[in-house]
Amino acid sequence: MPREQVSEDELRALGVDLARDFPGSTAADFRRYPVLSEGGWFLAVKHQKSLVSVAREPWQLLGPITLASDGLDVY
Repeated sequence: MPREQVSEDELRALGVDLARDFPGSTAADFRRYPVLSEGGWFLAVKHQKSLVSVAREPWQLLGPITLASDGLDVY
């Protein structure tokens, strides 16, 4: 999964005020991508210059790995 760009509207929805929290930065300085931590896989939004996380939400159990059995109904 490539690092996705984040819009100013998305940052605002996450409670980020660029002028206050990251002076001199723009929305282009932020990316959304998967990260692995002790709690499992998360989709994180990070400021790329400082690597500060501004959002983190749980992602797929195995992260970028998709099993061939995903989506099958097994009875």
